Amino acid sequence: MTKLNFRELLNKVTFDFIPVVNLKTKEIYGYKIIKNFSNTGFSSSEEVYSLADENGLFEFFILKLQEKSYKLALEKGFSEKKLFYTLRVDYIKDPDFFFESVKNLISNFNIPSTNLIYEIKGISGWDSISDFLNCFDDDSPLLFKELKIDSSSLNLIENLDPKFVEVCSLKDLKNLKSDKNIKSKTIFKITNEISEKELVDLGVDFIYKH
Repeated sequence: MTKLNFRELLNKVTFDFIPVVNLKTKEIYGYKIIKNFSNTGFSSSEEVYSLADENGLFEFFILKLQEKSYKLALEKGFSEKKLFYTLRVDYIKDPDFFFESVKNLISNFNIPSTNLIYEIKGISGWDSISDFLNCFDDDSPLLFKELKIDSSSLNLIENLDPKFVEVCSLKDLKNLKSDKNIKSKTIFKITNEISEKELVDLGVDFIYKH
């Protein structure tokens, strides 16, 4: 796949801004930036990322996607809220260079760094994320997502203390809440019918539907 193909992909990718709602106040806390590849001819984002990685263009490609999404967020007036953006730690080869580029990018858009919440995806243990933690300030809001909530991940969450953990099943939610040492806020991805009252009773802080 050539660089021209990737520029065409960048033009075709769209973004869905999904509200993240505070369950207690019912207010919109921020927006999930969901990359939509349905117009690109590829079956999944994973296929696109793998091709970008094979061509040595993943960092370039993902930064260009961020640039496009932040521009849209500004146009829609969403940048005053929190913006959740997924980072695939299993693809980024040079975290220091990548995050320097991100800092320059958000500076150009005048987006406060405190308004960005990075959703860390692709975690397979301490080794997979340790290099990235050096790139964040102590007060950087991080979200761990798509973790199977078991004894190993509970230990990781307890020790790294991300601001948010995302879960999408009641089983994982109950496992997470079973560790009383974890202080992270919970974001629940609603994929089926479940009452908000039940989620509040189970200790969920935020929800979104997608």
